[in-house]
Amino acid sequence: MITTYIPIHHKYRPKRFDHLVGQESIVATLKQALLTNRIAPAYLFCGPRGTGKTSSARILARSLNCLKSNKPTIEPCGKCNLCKEIEKGTALDIIEIDAASNTGVENIRELIEKAQFSPVQARWKVYVIDECHMLSTAAFNALLKTLEEPPANTVFVLATTDPQRLLQTILSRCQRFDFRRITMSALTDHLQMIATKEKIDIDKESINLIAQRSEGGLRDAESLLDQLSLLKPPIRLQSVWELLGEVPERELIKLACSLKDKDSISLVKTCRMLFDQGKEPIAILQGVTAILRDLVIVKSLPGSENLCSISKNSHAHLKEIADKLNIEIILSWQTYLKGTEVQIRQSLQPRLWLEVILIGIMGNQLNINQNVNNKIINPESSEIENENKVQLATNTFISKSKDVDKEEKSTYDLSNIWEEILSKVELPSTRMLLSQQAKLTELTESKAEIRIAANWIGMIQSRKSIIEKAIFDSIGSHRELSIEKQLISSKENIRKDQDIVNNKTIREEIVKKEVAKDSKPINEEISKKTDDLLDEKTENFANFFNGEVVDLDNNN
Repeated sequence: MITTYIPIHHKYRPKRFDHLVGQESIVATLKQALLTNRIAPAYLFCGPRGTGKTSSARILARSLNCLKSNKPTIEPCGKCNLCKEIEKGTALDIIEIDAASNTGVENIRELIEKAQFSPVQARWKVYVIDECHMLSTAAFNALLKTLEEPPANTVFVLATTDPQRLLQTILSRCQRFDFRRITMSALTDHLQMIATKEKIDIDKESINLIAQRSEGGLRDAESLLDQLSLLKPPIRLQSVWELLGEVPERELIKLACSLKDKDSISLVKTCRMLFDQGKEPIAILQGVTAILRDLVIVKSLPGSENLCSISKNSHAHLKEIADKLNIEIILSWQTYLKGTEVQIRQSLQPRLWLEVILIGIMGNQLNINQNVNNKIINPESSEIENENKVQLATNTFISKSKDVDKEEKSTYDLSNIWEEILSKVELPSTRMLLSQQAKLTELTESKAEIRIAANWIGMIQSRKSIIEKAIFDSIGSHRELSIEKQLISSKENIRKDQDIVNNKTIREEIVKKEVAKDSKPINEEISKKTDDLLDEKTENFANFFNGEVVDLDNNN
């Protein structure tokens, strides 16, 4: 007879709340609810994958309906027919629904109609809706009334990895339980127990590595252990590295030593060897980043090797490297690598760019070493420092006089660089917006700052990655982009105010001249007309009395 193989994550699936790993607070709450017979109409189990959400829903259904007890129990037998049917998923009154394939309102309407009927063989009818965030808004709205006032002896259990996508009206009707990622110690103890029961010959270092790579998910850890159990015993750390497709620690330490010694030849040879072994560039970059993180821990917190992701066998080599490096250098390496993962993923030649990035770290190290050496103060340097202060005070006026020329030259260089960056921007609309509304104000070894009008900052923030890529394409190295609000400098304000005053004065003078020019002929014409009118009236008055008009000024 052919026997079906049962995977480890199915075989060791928890059947009681006591068997749940790493969820003590949730277990205690649900146990108390069963003991006091205070069963809520709806529960929401949310958390990362492989932390026990669906398993807890099945345990709850088994605890409510175990035939060995006349009431809800915290210790279901697992041997009665109903417990076995729930475990197999064939119980009539325990309905599991995959919301990813039943997203519509018609599916929920059918579920609500069936929920009105009493349980057939169990005491409680339990509906488990897995990945419930996939339900449509209409489906959620159709479920609201039933969740709030379900039929008697009916319980709804909603499980999801993304509770943010649920409606607030749904969240308010459920008792929420947040399943957290399982701790390293709990994972390693559980995996060791399984390895002992299954007689898997695997060392503790390999189990620790499995627990680290599972990222707090028990199902992932059990599946990886199940896969490793197929290898020829004994199972050691190298086998785990090969199965995971990641870079072994030995090679990562070689890369770190090459960076420390500034040995570019050894660095390139190690990278090529890893490429030949089929290692992906992105995996090498992630491994180097993890080693740098461990170096920071070893350098900053001696004796805290348990916080490192590297195995205990490599702690001595890691400490040897850390002792020969300054913390500033390690942190600068991490800053240099920030954002390079996206670049390698999008590159058509990831292997080439990985080598360029790692070699570029050495150039960055030279600059850091110079800065660190400049900060070292010798015992005989006090007199030199005083002389430097005197010389600095003497040259203050000269340096200030040159600031304007330097600023103009720097602005000219930045404007040329900005034009080069704009030519590398892929989207024409973004290129046009930047050319009209933004300008490059600062460019350092690790940072590029642009200033833009306040009303355009939101749009430019959404296209930050495009601009950073254009900066890399034009400069050849990564810079962290800083977007600032565009401000008008004090010099520009003064110049602008002076222009306004000058323009106002000029306009006033022009108006006065125009008014004077236009008013002169008008006054002369009015005066002439007035004299003519007076002469005519005077002559008429004289004629009336048979006299004549005499000009007294001329007679005198």
